[in-house]
Amino acid sequence: MLAADIDIDIDIKIVSDTLGHRDTRITRDIYQSVLPHVGKNAAEATAKLVPLQRKAEAEKDRKTAKDAKRTKRMEKAQADSKKEAKRKNPKS
Repeated sequence: MLAADIDIDIDIKIVSDTLGHRDTRITRDIYQSVLPHVGKNAAEATAKLVPLQRKAEAEKDRKTAKDAKRTKRMEKAQADSKKEAKRKNPKS
């Protein structure tokens, strides 16, 4: 019964209470070795989240680099503009 309950994603607390365990850790410790695919499925689900995090970080890095380039171009344009103004009006 328990294996079927865990396999169909019934909350571990319900299973633990049904079996009379004081703590859900007891239920997990006992039955996790019986159902190794449960641990594997959890690991795979977690692994799927990692690339999303890396992708988000890479996108943020690209945006930061793009903003830095834009700022540098703007600063260069302002400096060039000041040089041009001085060249046209050397008295200032």
